[in-house]
Amino acid sequence: MTQTPSQMSSEPSVKSAARVRAEFLEFFQARGHRFVPSSPVFPQDDPTLLFTNAGMNQFKDVFLGFGKRDYTRAVNTQKCIRVSGKHNDLEEVGLDTYHHTFFEMLGNWSFGDYFKQDAITWSWELLTKVWGLPRERLWVTVFGGDVKDGLPADDEAERIWRENTDIDPTHILRFDRKANFWEMGETGPCGPCTEIHIDRGAPGSDPRDGADPKLGVNAGNERFIELWNNVFMQFNRQDDGSLAPLPAKHVDTGMGLERVVAVIQGKRSNYDTDLFTPIFRALERRTGKRYGDDEKVDIAFRVIADHLRAVSAAFADGALPSNEGRGYMLRRLLRRAARFGRQTIGLREPFLFDVVPAVGEVLGPAFPNIRQREAHIQLLVRAEEESFGVTLDRGLVLFADLAGRLEKSGKKELAGSEAYDLYATYGFPQDLVEQMLRERGWSLERASWSAAEEKHKNASRAEGTFKQLLSAEQVAGLSATTSTYHDVGAANAELDTRVVRLFQNPGQKDRLILERSPFYPEGGGQVGDAGRIATADGTFVFDVEDTKKTGDVVVHVGASRGAAREGLAVRATVDVERRNATRANHTATHLMHKALREVLGEHVTQQGSYVGPDRLRFDLSHPKAITAEELERIERLVNREIARNQPLTTTVEELNAAKARGVMALFSEKYADRVRVVAVGGFSAELCGGTHVAAAGDIGTFVIASERALQAGVRRIEALTRDRAVEHVQAQRRTLDGAARALKTNPEELAGRIEQLQKEVKELKKKGEKSAVLDVGSAFDTLKSARVQRGDVHCTVLDFPELDTAALRDLGDRARSLGADQAVVLFGRADGRVPFLIVFEGASLKKGLKAGELAGKISAVLGGGGGGKPTLAQGQGLSPDKVGEALAVAEAYLTTALG
Repeated sequence: MTQTPSQMSSEPSVKSAARVRAEFLEFFQARGHRFVPSSPVFPQDDPTLLFTNAGMNQFKDVFLGFGKRDYTRAVNTQKCIRVSGKHNDLEEVGLDTYHHTFFEMLGNWSFGDYFKQDAITWSWELLTKVWGLPRERLWVTVFGGDVKDGLPADDEAERIWRENTDIDPTHILRFDRKANFWEMGETGPCGPCTEIHIDRGAPGSDPRDGADPKLGVNAGNERFIELWNNVFMQFNRQDDGSLAPLPAKHVDTGMGLERVVAVIQGKRSNYDTDLFTPIFRALERRTGKRYGDDEKVDIAFRVIADHLRAVSAAFADGALPSNEGRGYMLRRLLRRAARFGRQTIGLREPFLFDVVPAVGEVLGPAFPNIRQREAHIQLLVRAEEESFGVTLDRGLVLFADLAGRLEKSGKKELAGSEAYDLYATYGFPQDLVEQMLRERGWSLERASWSAAEEKHKNASRAEGTFKQLLSAEQVAGLSATTSTYHDVGAANAELDTRVVRLFQNPGQKDRLILERSPFYPEGGGQVGDAGRIATADGTFVFDVEDTKKTGDVVVHVGASRGAAREGLAVRATVDVERRNATRANHTATHLMHKALREVLGEHVTQQGSYVGPDRLRFDLSHPKAITAEELERIERLVNREIARNQPLTTTVEELNAAKARGVMALFSEKYADRVRVVAVGGFSAELCGGTHVAAAGDIGTFVIASERALQAGVRRIEALTRDRAVEHVQAQRRTLDGAARALKTNPEELAGRIEQLQKEVKELKKKGEKSAVLDVGSAFDTLKSARVQRGDVHCTVLDFPELDTAALRDLGDRARSLGADQAVVLFGRADGRVPFLIVFEGASLKKGLKAGELAGKISAVLGGGGGGKPTLAQGQGLSPDKVGEALAVAEAYLTTALG
């Protein structure tokens, strides 16, 4: 029997995943690498990515040459999610034992320091000497060259493997660009790579199989799996597909923690390691099922565990579910997990949220915010589960409608282009749609499903690769901009500087780069500065509409007049009024953040923000609506600090030291080792790189304008300062005075007057309800006398303009008392619309009548919407003038079916 690598290892006991992670980090730290914490799982400053999909994402600016670090060697373990675009493992997850949407990527990097020799020899040393993996089971691949890109084979890497390690030379294989040329996306840093694979063996297998393209390395099986990829970053893939050399050569390596732990622990499946077993135990307790007893249940467990790890990490970092972008992908993951729970395990009620603590148990030691935000994550997950339960039911209604149309057409194959909406909108995967069709003796037309799927993927891919502010070619060679926005006062926000470059491209705003700039670039929720850049004689003018940043380069965005050349002397002038308003709102945001935590509790964390000259917006984690009393307390606290007029102080400190003394840091932000701390007296202290007032009193007045739910567990507050706050209060006073005059009272007594009117309305409503009961009774008498018998079915099609929706339902309930074999179609009126109700029972169903089908026909006449089950359907039309036509449609439907 073939031994597993761990059985051949010298390790006397199984290492935990935590120990493996620690040994990797310690190995490279001992070789001069700086430990860099994982960045958030979704990029904060890279619009080309929906999610962080590799450890190198946070170093992309360094590879491109316009970003710098104060170290040249780095090591970390990075949270990664791959669900869309080029690196997309979603559909493989659960079906095999080694694909994941969420994983940890262990990585080491060299920024213009060491290159291929050290990278290769250290990789071999860690795997074979520290972790004791058997050299005879390891295979490596190198780049074999590419004619299209004009690249030769990587002879250097192959030589280093042969001369600097004791690998079996026959285990060095060459592969093409697809396998051994790593690219992060459609554009960006890239280069040849060398991969290390391990043969996990199989009973009776031949060790030489690794070189067999059908059986061995890169054959796509579970025997030979990739462990580690060493990428030698030498090029940048440009917009036109060509390659340009990077300013310096770098090393970027990545090794999936889940895979290497499985190998070291002697497991055939990544899911059998201690990175997943605690989650499976929690699922077993919740479901009553055991992992390992049933293959279908096992797949469901793997999908649920993987997807829950992904969404937990993302929610902890500040992402939220939504209907677009990364939020949509997270929602899809949750729905996919929930569907496996429903379809395979039979769980009808929310259950995923109960398993979140087990995810924290596994990932929390490496990524503490997952544990710290456990309650917040559970709240979001549960709300999504509950919402999906409703959505799933709606999807079943849509499927019933599609099935009805298919049946009527006489066909036996459902068009995939129509069915794909069940997947994209309601989370129904292809296999579930096919299963439901098979139950009816039908099939799915796969070609148009595949076409719709490809179109959907292209849209997702496009969203993940839209054009950057500056292309790689434009960025190349640009030096870091010297920013002075923290050095200049609001009244002196200008300086003399020189043009570095002006970029003008069709379909884009002009972009200007300066040597030095007083403009604040958008970041941390604060909008970029606006203003003017011009020569002294006015021959060149650039109106700055926005300011952004790419790496260390400040980019002024706007419209230019006249010609600009490199070195042209210009004066850069910030719009002071706009900046002052923005600064006031930013400092007010800090004060409100602190006040929120004092009033609501320490669980409050920032989920997102907008700071502009017009207002401030603050999204926060909180499980329920903020009461009026709480909002007033928050307002009072902020205005108290404004009145105290404490000066703002800024210091630059070590990140860990600042956190240790209680300075507020945001979960979703990636901070440098040295950070800027903004403090307002002794009240508030936050890590922040934005612009602020000199003293709290400069904010003026602070007013909360609105508070509402953004989604489950997340509230949104919008507030105003200075003149905008005064204008808001004045507008409210005008409204209050106007309402008081209209009700012939004074503002102080307005609430009492409204309460009195509400009581009067309530009494009138009671009288109206009594009248409605009489109307329904009269309508019921009419219905009984108007029934027409067609065969075994009693048919009624009537219009009651005096009945609203509730009365129509009451009448429908009464109609059921007249017997089982009925077909009842009723119309009413409500607020200028046409509610309608359809009830089919008994013999009517045997004749093929379907209430939902008729509802669709009526909706086509009246507009609006309608639908339901074969026995009961309802809807609301938009065109009262077409009720006569709708009555005729209903009569014709019954006549056709019943004669």
